Amino acid sequence: MNLNIKTSICKISSLILFLLISFFLSCQKKSSLNSELPGLEVLDSIKSVVSSDSVNSIEIDDNVIPDSLNETRPLPSQTIDFTRGIYYTAYTLASQNFPELLGQAKAASINTIVFDLKNMHGDIFFSRGQKDSLTAENIIPIINIDETVKSLHDQDMKAVSRVVMFHDRYLAGKYPELRPQTESGNPWQEYPQGEPSWLDPSNPKVQNHLLTLIEEIASSGIDELQMDYIRFPTQGSQSEAIFHFQKEDSLKSLQDSTYIKRSRSDIIEQFIKEAYDICSKHGTRLTADVFAIVSWQRKVDIESTGQDIRKISIYLNAIHPMIYSSHFDKNFGFRKDAHNEPYYLVYQAIGLLKSNITNNCLIIPYLQANNWRVNYKSEYISAQLQAVKDTDSDGYILWNSANRYAETLKWITNR
Repeated sequence: MNLNIKTSICKISSLILFLLISFFLSCQKKSSLNSELPGLEVLDSIKSVVSSDSVNSIEIDDNVIPDSLNETRPLPSQTIDFTRGIYYTAYTLASQNFPELLGQAKAASINTIVFDLKNMHGDIFFSRGQKDSLTAENIIPIINIDETVKSLHDQDMKAVSRVVMFHDRYLAGKYPELRPQTESGNPWQEYPQGEPSWLDPSNPKVQNHLLTLIEEIASSGIDELQMDYIRFPTQGSQSEAIFHFQKEDSLKSLQDSTYIKRSRSDIIEQFIKEAYDICSKHGTRLTADVFAIVSWQRKVDIESTGQDIRKISIYLNAIHPMIYSSHFDKNFGFRKDAHNEPYYLVYQAIGLLKSNITNNCLIIPYLQANNWRVNYKSEYISAQLQAVKDTDSDGYILWNSANRYAETLKWITNR
């Protein structure tokens, strides 16, 4: 190569090196941040680039790009491997002392907050975007969903909305035609001396109302929608209750002798499938609470509740068996005192559920966190948590309808 050309290239290379070093030193002075790389290593890198005979491409290592420039951090619902949940009413969530309660929960490693957006009375706790003549008078808008989700995400917690389905005292009282009917055409209710509580799960108007509500909540940014009372009524005079699907099926079977009548579990399965389709569209997880006794999957319990685990778990991200020892007969399973044997009940229920679950549906039981009919102390809660661990479950949710968790959370923290 011509000497003059070589000299010119050397001068240009030196000039480039000088400018790069000057730029680097200037940036170092201006920046208040310390580089993770020592200065000499940076200079060596610059020298290697300038002295190269050719630079074909410049590659940027993704690992050195600040996290803020990478993809948006996944929501807690995507990162929580083991759920440690707790239930709060909408009124507790909206109270002034909720930040303090949230702090207590976080200290006990709680990472999931379940709160009511619709309760068993039929109260709806957020402002609805759509007009609904059925519930216009029963909206109590004390929950701002956006603010609630953000505040929980800021605490690295998952935001789960509990939505009660077919138990609705408001609608059952105001619209008797939405309830199951008797043979004489009168509205049915569990106990004549009480107030009406149950809607007909197969009534199209009831289903459309609830699916519309599910659509609103699923599109609100909530992490998970948890359906409660997703079943048929099981108490009272069941033989007198006639449901919409039974009347419809009777007519169809008269017209077609080959027609196969549906069961309660068919109705619940179809409704959950429709809810799942809605939630999937919005990227919202769908879960359901089930009777603890349903874990045993006895035919009589499936037929009465309509909760067939094999059918419904196909469409659910998780199932929440409500395993409260106080709700079992005292001699259940031939035990002497089943009320105070929470380990046995939780262990048995989860084990049986695992044998019937499908489609990778998670099992996250509700645990009793109150003293109703049990000897409630630290050993009681520890026994339940140990059963969850021994069955390799996917987490737990604490239940206390009065939201009195202070003592329970201390036990968990000190465990």
